[in-house]
Amino acid sequence: MARHFSSFFVLLFLTACFSCKQDKPTETPNEQSSAYAEFIGNMHENGLTTGNVLVYENGEIIYQNANGLRSIAPIDSLDLNSQFRLASVSKQFTGMAIMKLKEAEQLDYDQKVNAILTDFPYDQISIRQLLHHTSGLADYERLMHETFVREDSTKQYILGNDEILKQFYRIKPELEFQPGERWEYSNTGYLLLASIVEKISGQHFKDFLKEKITDPIGMDHTTLYKYQIAEDKKMPNRAYGYTLELNQKDFSANDYDFLNDVRGDGGIYSTLEDLYKWNMALANHTIISKAYLDEAFTSGQLNNGEKTNYGLGWFIESEPNEPLVVSHSGGWVGFATFLYNEIDAKSGFIVLTNASGENYGALVKGVQAIEAGEPYSIPKTKISKVMAKTIYNTGIDNAIKQYGELKNTSEETFDFKESELNILGYGLLNANKVNEALAVFKLNAEVYPESANVYDSYGDALLEAGDSLKALEHFKKSFAMDNSLDYSEEKAEALEKLLIKK
Repeated sequence: MARHFSSFFVLLFLTACFSCKQDKPTETPNEQSSAYAEFIGNMHENGLTTGNVLVYENGEIIYQNANGLRSIAPIDSLDLNSQFRLASVSKQFTGMAIMKLKEAEQLDYDQKVNAILTDFPYDQISIRQLLHHTSGLADYERLMHETFVREDSTKQYILGNDEILKQFYRIKPELEFQPGERWEYSNTGYLLLASIVEKISGQHFKDFLKEKITDPIGMDHTTLYKYQIAEDKKMPNRAYGYTLELNQKDFSANDYDFLNDVRGDGGIYSTLEDLYKWNMALANHTIISKAYLDEAFTSGQLNNGEKTNYGLGWFIESEPNEPLVVSHSGGWVGFATFLYNEIDAKSGFIVLTNASGENYGALVKGVQAIEAGEPYSIPKTKISKVMAKTIYNTGIDNAIKQYGELKNTSEETFDFKESELNILGYGLLNANKVNEALAVFKLNAEVYPESANVYDSYGDALLEAGDSLKALEHFKKSFAMDNSLDYSEEKAEALEKLLIKK
């Protein structure tokens, strides 16, 4: 889609990580661990920060490294003890909390949610369906963004489960589908699971996690964090999410969201070492018995018997009768994380980043390639970032000229995909550089004339510039070329109605 933004997405390029010290990696005792060191080193040489990375084999750490900024105000570097927001990697701890209650015979997976949370307005949803993402519940993030009224426009609200459930129960949104009919990733389900833990245990979820899960296995630097915007002396190693601005020079924070106190679907902060301890506790069955873990690592099923490849807080990576592998990714505000655990082999890796997803995909793919014994690749330099720097320094005409010169001479070095110019164009629109955005979208249409999406994007810029007739022409052209682009048709229809009224 033309105007689509993601929490993983930044328009920015770290040409050099100034003020970033790099921890010395663990000694490299074998060829494969040397490959990780080489890969991370090559990423750094190309100006690509990598956050914190740890790799272990047969229960032993073979490589770890820290690179990037822990905070931007003041500028401070990451180290191996930095505590990152785990985002959805937190879900496996929520799954374990439910397992602990079952172990204590305080609940059953097939118990109905409203038997515990009596205000819950749906009769047919079970705890198991929350765990497996098959409940059909509406997304609480969308609901809150659409319905939450900020009574004080100057206040930075920070909401948690209680406020969200109050709103959810009041509105009672329709189910997306009947429970068990399909799999759909659900943050709402895991928010509810944390509230179920609190209702049954009588403890705040943070205290339950500490007492039943993190303290028993020595995860001393892991906590469900009560979010605050300012620096917290109680969390001196806390990492903050950030981005590099479009001008390729200034940093800005990407750490706050008004839903930052939700617990269950995210909110846990942790370190490389603690997550290594966690993965090993799962592999060694020291956190809970093997019987419970076997069920946790078994794929859920839909009503028709189809497997979902998601257990009780983990994606199941391996096929039945193969060595067990589970994983989970996470992304929220500036953080992008990944936890990969080869349970049977006692091997795996951990990736923790706080630069708004910058380089995250290439980083995970590279580590996965080495882990599989395959060659890794270093990503090409994004032309969007190179051009953005030129636009801010010497203007749009020079950037357009630069694009042509580099495309003719350096196609192996730079990423010239259509999406790169689209990214740059919307970045310029967001920065109120409308004329520059028009020039970039015009270039994209010239370079990729067979793409329907480039005309939709160009239409957005034309509309922003006040040229409604040309915008309408481009939206119509986009949909005529590809009738699956509903958003182009919707924009054309809405604009046409507006023009008729005038």
